[in-house]
Amino acid sequence: MTWQCDAACRDADPELFFPPTDDDTSLTVARHKMAVAPICGRCPVATDCLRWALDSGQDHGLWAATTPTDRRAIRRARTAGVPDPVADDEPMCPACALLFPMPAVDGQLCSRCLERRAA
Repeated sequence: MTWQCDAACRDADPELFFPPTDDDTSLTVARHKMAVAPICGRCPVATDCLRWALDSGQDHGLWAATTPTDRRAIRRARTAGVPDPVADDEPMCPACALLFPMPAVDGQLCSRCLERRAA
């Protein structure tokens, strides 16, 4: 997680990114999200932050200005083969959402899904 050294939030109050409740419909979370949005918006590693939060299953806090509900929706979309425009700038398998190393073509099935299809 060397990206954290370059994060715009590294000197910000951590409590700003961890509201006292995870209820995304609460006014408190909305205020926290509005407060972190400018910080995350200018952050050079926001994409890395979001990827880490998604891949490590973070269920608390605001990561790259996303709430736990936002991240669950991104994970569900990934499972359905829909890449997130911010976190998934690399091509991914539309069947299982496995990210490919370059130079794969977006929309191409991964080798595991191709084997299942052939069987």
